[in-house]
This record gives sequence, C-alpha cells and structure tokens, in this order.
Amino acid sequence: MKKRRGWVLLPGITVLYALLCAVSPGFARRALNGLSLPAMAALHRWTARAPFPVAELMAAGLASAAACALVEALARAMAGRNAMPFKRWAAGVLRVSLALACALTLLWAPARALPFEAPPVPNAEQLEALCDALVTLLNASPLRFDSAEAALAAAPEVAGLPGATVKAARWPEWMRALRVSGLFVPLTGEAVADPGAPAPLVPFTAVHELMHLRGIADEGAANIEAWRRCTEVDGPFADSARLWALRYALGMLGQADAPARLRVYEKMKDPLRQVFHAVHGEASSAPAPAPLPGLVLTRGDYGAMVGALCIKSVECGEWSVECKE
Repeated sequence: MKKRRGWVLLPGITVLYALLCAVSPGFARRALNGLSLPAMAALHRWTARAPFPVAELMAAGLASAAACALVEALARAMAGRNAMPFKRWAAGVLRVSLALACALTLLWAPARALPFEAPPVPNAEQLEALCDALVTLLNASPLRFDSAEAALAAAPEVAGLPGATVKAARWPEWMRALRVSGLFVPLTGEAVADPGAPAPLVPFTAVHELMHLRGIADEGAANIEAWRRCTEVDGPFADSARLWALRYALGMLGQADAPARLRVYEKMKDPLRQVFHAVHGEASSAPAPAPLPGLVLTRGDYGAMVGALCIKSVECGEWSVECKE
C-alpha cells in the first residue's frame, strides 16, 4: 500500500509544481536558476563522459523492455500459461517511465513556464527586404562549411558554454524520420544533432540546442539567441544562421507573395543556389514545423526569428543584417 501511495504522490507533486511554475513567473525563474539549470548542467557533465547520447540508450532500453514484455505475454497467452510475470514486467516498465516523465517535468517546467513575447508577424514587404539582405550577405560569402564533427566541437564556444558538448546521434534515422535536425533532452542534459544533416545547417542547429541548456525553452526565443551568438562570429556559424533565416523567411514570403519569393530566388548567385538546394531550401513553402509536435519538450514558433530580424533590420540593431532606410 505504501508503494502505491508513493506512485500516486510523485505525479501529484509534479503536477502541482508545474502548475505553480505556470501561474507564477517569479517562482518559475527562481526554480529555473536554483534547481533546473544547476541540475541540467550537472547531468550534462555526467553524460558527457559517454561518447554517445545517453538519452538514445535510455529510450532504446525502455523500448526493448516493453517489446520483450509484449513478446513474453503473447507467448504465454498462446501457451495458455499464467500472465502474471508479464504484468509484473509491464508494471515495472510503466513505473520507470512514470518516474522519468516526472523528473523531466520537474526539470523543464520552469523553463517552459517563462513568458516569451513573440515579435509581430512581418508583412510581405518586410519579408522581401529581409530576404534581399540575407541573399546579399550570403552571395558575398565563400560559403565554406566544416564537417559535422568540427561544427559540433566548435559550437559550445560560440554558444558561450565552453566545456559543453553537442553529441552526434548514434542512430540518426529516427531524427530524419521525424524531421528533427537537433534535440535537447533535459533529463540527461544532452544536446543532440543529426551528423548526417546538410553541413550548412549543422552549426546553427548545434548552437540552438545549447540555448536550451541555458534555460531557453521557447523555440523561437532559442532561435533568436542562437542567431545573435552565431552572427557575432564570422564564417560558417554566421552563414549557417543566415541560411536558416533565409529558409524560414522565404517560406513565409512564398505564402504571402509568391512572385516576390521568385524575385528573391533570382538574385541568388550560383554558389548560393547550390548550397540552398543542398539544404532543401526550395522545398520550404512554409516555416519548418516544430519537431515532435505535442510533446512537453517543444513550445513556440521557430519562425519568430524572422519577425525579430525584420524589426532589427529596420532599427539597425546588432544583427549583421543590412539596415533599410
């Protein structure tokens, strides 16, 4: 009976904690700074000892245990034997999954609860001006990108987290199936990226995932901060950020004004067109959807970066985007 009370008490405390974070931004900020960030940093240092993403191994282990339990249940049912061992095994898998889900919520609820005011959606004229500025910058760049391994190794310094690690996925097939180029796992403190993604996309992706390690949960806010940090350095990280922004902006422009999108595309020089084709830019008729929709890990609009850049390009802010008179 005591064990059952414990498994009811843990989810109850978790739900109350998440609700308190949701209704009180001040509490959420204190919880983030005092509990979540130190805990995720410690988890990050611990899991960094493994050369592979621990989160992938945990997920594979749970999936394997559930599959084994199901196979045993079917075998016992076909043989007409007692199913009690299966029930115990299944109960164990569910308890472990529940404990991990509660731990994940306790770690990430404060970050998710913090408000983020997204910039206004730009109009077609603003989008075309931003795209023109990005194309001008990219046309003038040599567009040389390092290997995924080199980009992942350099990303922590660019993100302002020297000593941190961005890991290459051990089984990236699941990322490609779900259209995920990168993922941050609060439960293990790991930033994971697809090493087989087009090289021009990897630098910005890696920095974006490290922004989550800094406690930025909203995907749009993480994109904006990743842009700022990537464009503070010259070379592949700045170009990667500009390519991501161009993909988002051109997708939005295509929906608002298809002829304007074509005008922007015609201004690309051949090297940029080749790179843009390699990152599947032509196929982006809309901002990229958030990966893993519906999970507690994701929130926000990735394309919010476009609105922020349109504002900054007008205000002549520190964004490495040409100012418009």
